[in-house]
Amino acid sequence: MAIEQPQVLFFCDFPPSNLRGGSVLISRLLETYPTTDLVVLTGSYFDGISPAEGRLPCKQFTFPTTSETGRWGLGRIKSLIDWLKIPLLALYGAWIVKSKHSKAIVTIAQGHFFIAATLTSQVTGVPLILMVHDDWVPPMQRSSFVLKYFCVPLFRYVARRAAHVYAVTPYMGKMLAEKYGVTSEVQMPAIDPATQSRDVELGSKKNAECLRIIYAGTLTGVTDDTFNLLLELVKGETFRNHGIKSWELHLFVMATSEQAKAAGWEHEKIKFQGWVSQDKLKRALATADILFLPFSFREEERYATAQAFPSKTADYLESGKPILIFAPPYSSLVRYAAQFGFAEIIDEPDQAKLAQGIARIWSSAAYREELRVNSRIALKANHDINKQRAEFKTLLNHLTHETAEVTISSLA
Repeated sequence: MAIEQPQVLFFCDFPPSNLRGGSVLISRLLETYPTTDLVVLTGSYFDGISPAEGRLPCKQFTFPTTSETGRWGLGRIKSLIDWLKIPLLALYGAWIVKSKHSKAIVTIAQGHFFIAATLTSQVTGVPLILMVHDDWVPPMQRSSFVLKYFCVPLFRYVARRAAHVYAVTPYMGKMLAEKYGVTSEVQMPAIDPATQSRDVELGSKKNAECLRIIYAGTLTGVTDDTFNLLLELVKGETFRNHGIKSWELHLFVMATSEQAKAAGWEHEKIKFQGWVSQDKLKRALATADILFLPFSFREEERYATAQAFPSKTADYLESGKPILIFAPPYSSLVRYAAQFGFAEIIDEPDQAKLAQGIARIWSSAAYREELRVNSRIALKANHDINKQRAEFKTLLNHLTHETAEVTISSLA
């Protein structure tokens, strides 16, 4: 007899989908949750731009939001309007909780919906589960919005009132403990560790003539400097000095053809593929010789690179293909990869050393096999979505049972 699952409200600016890292992670986590026991409350802006892939076939509610962008101060005015509507959003969330009999609220520390979700939790007495995928405070502090003066106590208020907090890396968890006095559980990016292809099991065969490097992800300030160093390398002739006669860089990046052209990606050695479905991406990763995973060396991006973690890392690990990390030594990527030995690491912003690292992978079948084996170990240890789903359901049952006991005792 199947155990009945608690009714859950996912309350976030964006819906589960294949839009970006955070939305992909929550889509995977909730994919097998009974749709009759799940409700999504999201913002109209992200609901409009999120793709159909990864959406969950459950009851969906939207709340009017803006893009928070625009010239001549219009973007800040839009953002202010969204923030001023938080009390209304919290009341709307409370109505959904009561009408749908939700027993738990799940949210992500992103935008402003997680603050409204906290207020809804306080009003209704329903436990809140907070997921911290990025450090929300520094971007607020760097903005000119008035909130930069209050974001630290505001985040502390939210985090301390959550019944359970998930951190995306051990380093994020350490930061939450030291800065906010919050205990968290690590829940890293995950994927179904399906049986890998025969070719991968036999040792990550490389393409016979042409080196194929793949990068998949969203280009932001935390990746653009290292990514541009790779672009320059690919466009040049340095690889020939390492015995590589032919090479290509395949980009699975969310951008338009016009943006790709403006970025200088129209080059014979660069193949711009755009943003693709998860199934298509998995097939593409299986054709790679090297998977590129960058993080910025800029000091102003340290807040992100030290604690956050690219969601595509789980996809890279599952592919079994050699990974090359180009990131500073203090970054979560370098520290984690050094622990498990699943990637070639270049921890200096040096193009010559980047070329040497790529050549090392290309020239050694034994090294590629070593990376593959270590990738599998890391995948099974920390990135198994099936394990995360089971633990998440156990947590929900524990929290809702605990809440019910408190309610009964208060009525006695």
